[in-house]
Amino acid sequence: MSKIEGAMKPRKLSFRQNFHRNYKHFLMFSAVGIVGFFLFYFYPIIRTFILSLTDKTLYGGDSQYVGFENYMYAITQDAMFTKSIQQSLIFAVCSGVFVLITSLVLAMLLNSKVKMLGTFRTIYFLPFIIPSFAVGAVYKNLLNPSTGLINNILGSLGMSDLPLWYASPSSALFTMILISSFGFGVKMVVFLAALQEIPEEFYEVAELEGASKWQQFIKITLPMISPMIFFNVILITIDGLRSFSLAFVMGNGSGWPSNSTLLFPIYMFMTAFNMPFRLGYAAAMAWLFFLIILGLTLVQFAISKLYVKKDLR
Repeated sequence: MSKIEGAMKPRKLSFRQNFHRNYKHFLMFSAVGIVGFFLFYFYPIIRTFILSLTDKTLYGGDSQYVGFENYMYAITQDAMFTKSIQQSLIFAVCSGVFVLITSLVLAMLLNSKVKMLGTFRTIYFLPFIIPSFAVGAVYKNLLNPSTGLINNILGSLGMSDLPLWYASPSSALFTMILISSFGFGVKMVVFLAALQEIPEEFYEVAELEGASKWQQFIKITLPMISPMIFFNVILITIDGLRSFSLAFVMGNGSGWPSNSTLLFPIYMFMTAFNMPFRLGYAAAMAWLFFLIILGLTLVQFAISKLYVKKDLR
């Protein structure tokens, strides 16, 4: 090879040079995301933890360091903290079961070959894109014990003892669970995507062997979509525990009536932004709630080993 050909041949970069070159490009393209993460996620998390160790109030003067007193007070003395946690867990579990079953059933129906399938998919997904505050306001009018459309229909059918829905402490939480059960849009789409990935040959072979529809569902459908079941369970649990908008509208932002709609996010909001504006204590409550959600998520990861099938073929 001549010197001219050798000079024209592109020089091969070393591994170290390639690494630094790619690393530079990575930093260039991800700088905005990295800055945004530290500015809007990492800093608030650290700031909230520091705040939780003080007795800071919204209009107070200099705050005092109190250590973990806020945490201990919430766990051992604050009865409303315990009540709100319990009601959030009940709400998340009950509404989650309804959402999981409903989304799976609807996804299986939409996965079948029927006319106007795209229209039905759009109709079922529409409630998800409507703001939660608007949904709560609509249902609050529909379920009004005296003027609501639902009770008017029940009264016209001859029912005398009409339900009080959200106006009664004994049925307010159940009413919220019933309303939230219609929030299955995203979970339905996740199940539908998983169902469409199942090869039709599996069902054809099962039919040739005489398997019933129920047997096909148990032996083929559930194992094949088990990773998406686990994914949806995580989403439903987190969404249910941090539910705020519906409870705020139905309970007038105060857990009305008689704290029956007092979910934990509502109680934390009231602690921080109602007199006496206890920001430090609210921050400690937020961290305790985070630990509860983290613990439940880890438990679900452990349980998932019993039903999630990794080898699907």
